[in-house]
Amino acid sequence: MKKDIILFGIQGSWKGTQADLLMKNIQGYQYFEPGQILRALKSNDNVLGEHIRDCMDQGKMVDDAIIFGLFDVYQHLLKPGEYMLIDWFLRTLDQLYYFFNQQYKHKRDFVWIHYVLDKEEAIKRIVARWKIEQRKDDTETSVRTRLDIYEKETKPVIEYLDGLGKIIHINANQSIENISKETIEALKMHWLLK
Repeated sequence: MKKDIILFGIQGSWKGTQADLLMKNIQGYQYFEPGQILRALKSNDNVLGEHIRDCMDQGKMVDDAIIFGLFDVYQHLLKPGEYMLIDWFLRTLDQLYYFFNQQYKHKRDFVWIHYVLDKEEAIKRIVARWKIEQRKDDTETSVRTRLDIYEKETKPVIEYLDGLGKIIHINANQSIENISKETIEALKMHWLLK
């Protein structure tokens, strides 16, 4: 039985790469990655772009109202029978409760994939990404701020979902190919893929 799939994990755990690989292997899913949308919006020379730019460049989370608005538009655009593949949307308990409300309202179910990676390896990967992409939000200061926020705000979300049995843990301290293989196998075990 298909369910919405949420990819989750510390920055640098290759969630986006795994989402790209999954989209090549699954049918009937639409991809939602707010980070990509926010990076596009922050390039605009207006009050919204400036606000998002300030938040992201400092490593802070963008306001829930903006994130919820993006998600509402995304969900509105889903066609009947389409499922969601979400990369890194639910970072706080407030966001989780909002998501639960949306799932209940639309009679949907989900599974969470948590890519587990230690903080030091995450920093190495993000620094390597910065050397290639030169993303302004990947400075050492903003990265450390984001990782601190992850520890404080996001770990309680993981613990809560663990208690519900709605989370699959994947070791992200391995090659992209092995992570992908483990993700596909986990989804097959949970009857989300054939």
